[in-house]
Amino acid sequence: MQLPQFLFILTLFGASFVVSQVIQCQSGIANTIVVDKSGTNGVFNTVQAAIDSIPPNNNNWIRIQINPGIYIEQVTIPENKPCIILEGQDRRVTTITYDAHDKTNTSITFSTNPDYVVVKGITFENSYNHPLKLDTVITQAVAALIGGDKNVFFECGFLGLQDTLWDFQGRHYFYNCYIEGAIDFIFGNGQSYYEVATSH
Repeated sequence: MQLPQFLFILTLFGASFVVSQVIQCQSGIANTIVVDKSGTNGVFNTVQAAIDSIPPNNNNWIRIQINPGIYIEQVTIPENKPCIILEGQDRRVTTITYDAHDKTNTSITFSTNPDYVVVKGITFENSYNHPLKLDTVITQAVAALIGGDKNVFFECGFLGLQDTLWDFQGRHYFYNCYIEGAIDFIFGNGQSYYEVATSH
């Protein structure tokens, strides 16, 4: 593969992603934060609390290790918090879910807005109408919004019915991910590469 001089390969979790050489994040993982649903084995019992603990404009890689469990919460990584790694044990045992609906921009279970975010082994679900509930109205219910540049997802799941994955803007890489939905289940203006991805 031939690349322009200003590009190089950033390798994380055994997969490669092309990023700009003028990278904001320092090499190496500076700190690991643990999230455990029980609150006994980790510092935080919600993913959002762990994200909130990271200082704005951080330029060191911070890993948030999410222990197995179903985390019922809306999670947002704000634009001023780059260089975050979210790592679950496996997408089959680590899930972030919520059931907000009606408006596209307020129904999002997980949204990431900064550059340089890496996610591995997590399922993001909007549980409204997933699985399909015939006695409710089918409407927008976003599982994830990806809005930053150079975001990567390894072995993740995205589950919903309408508007599952909002690939909003920026360049993103999805490797071996599972994406499920029925109506506009992948939409947006992102410039993304899906490798060995499965959709349904």
